[in-house]
Amino acid sequence: MKHTKEATRVQQVGQVQIAFTHKALTAWGGACAVVAKFLERLQFRAWVEQQVPVTECSPNAKGIYPKVLALLLTSLTGGTRFSHVTWWGHGRTGLQACFGVTWLPQATSVLTRFFGKFTAGRNEQLRKAAVALTGQLLAATPLTEDTLILDSTVCERYGTQEGACKGYNPKKPGRPSHHPLKAGLGSGYVVNLWNRRGDTHTAHRCVEFYAQTRRELPKDLRIRWTLADSGFAEEGFLAHLEAEGAPYIMALRLTRYVQRALRDLQDWRTLERGLEVAEVTQALSTWSRARRLIVIRQHVPTRPHATGKQPLLFRDLPEHREYRYVVLVTNDTAWPPEQLWRTYRPRAKEENAIKELKEGYGWHEFNLHSFHGTEAAMLLLGLVCYNLVHHLNRCVLKTAEAAVVRLKTLRAHVLAIPAVYGCGGRQPILRLGVQSLSLRAKIRYWMQRIHRLTLRLANCNALALPTPAPV
Repeated sequence: MKHTKEATRVQQVGQVQIAFTHKALTAWGGACAVVAKFLERLQFRAWVEQQVPVTECSPNAKGIYPKVLALLLTSLTGGTRFSHVTWWGHGRTGLQACFGVTWLPQATSVLTRFFGKFTAGRNEQLRKAAVALTGQLLAATPLTEDTLILDSTVCERYGTQEGACKGYNPKKPGRPSHHPLKAGLGSGYVVNLWNRRGDTHTAHRCVEFYAQTRRELPKDLRIRWTLADSGFAEEGFLAHLEAEGAPYIMALRLTRYVQRALRDLQDWRTLERGLEVAEVTQALSTWSRARRLIVIRQHVPTRPHATGKQPLLFRDLPEHREYRYVVLVTNDTAWPPEQLWRTYRPRAKEENAIKELKEGYGWHEFNLHSFHGTEAAMLLLGLVCYNLVHHLNRCVLKTAEAAVVRLKTLRAHVLAIPAVYGCGGRQPILRLGVQSLSLRAKIRYWMQRIHRLTLRLANCNALALPTPAPV
């Protein structure tokens, strides 16, 4: 008896005894309810089985949808590695039932072998399918005009992955990396994505990337502006945009030729305290013609958080040493300089989108030795998962007036809701552990809005979902 009492005291905290249950509990009840309902309504499973260009011939094959779904669940639950597929393993029965599958991967090798099957040709098929999916999402929104934003980023690699080379890497110089290209819209959707070697210049093949992006955008979506950072402001790309008559605004590096043009400026116009604007038409050394330059400078003592850069050569000049400069180039001749600058400023949203992909979805960390396998994972996360969650966030979880929140916030407030899966009245049921009446009302409201969605991603009726067995 003494031994039994001692054992009982060991298995308790204060007056609370610690015990175990065989019930199918999951920490991701919100994902089971909201995300699973959303994917089911859009017939996402049928889209995956139609569009993901991988065929499994083994008699023991489980299908490609559970593996694609496992990648999405790993990312949505905060994973940043293929090995994090085990993070959501507890309560797997409830996940399988709600997402309509009879099996989900439990081992890292299942995913790495699957993505190892991708080749350059299969990735191009996947990219086209993902871009078409994005077009369907855009068609379901009231967007008629938007801004195209081009950007690149650095994805560090810690190994000998294919294509991982030393190149431009401001945070970790000398570290091998990949250098993908990304095209997004001002509304937040990602519309194109290429992965590239780490030693690739930012503007390498940007003309082909831009042409492909414009060609695959919905025909009824008007692109008002093309915005890009200084890495894209090369003669070939600027000339291509001018030949097409596409309005653009891009940042310029503060090279010595640009600094020379800045130093001679005299006609500064004050927009507000500590903020001045000027313009000049200048032909730089690598340009075939003169172009309009918009110059913004901010007085650092007046505006301590001023953006821009201070050229080294200006630090010894009294009239320039206290200012930070931003230089833009544009082919627009009608708009005033300050309006062009305010139009360019939202390009920072693209930096936030890349930050969201990296910090929220772990987009840059899902990698294999195979370059094409890494690119396939980047396409599924960056073009499919990101756009689906953005559409869910934009059209279901938030009103038009509310800001779209980050995935970390959604994960904490919506996805990570504990739940128990069982049955009630011979009907499978998922009971969410929500005590807040307002959150219960919100979840019911979101489910109603999802049920009213008319968008279908698949080209045919979705395959019948297997009936989950009650626990």
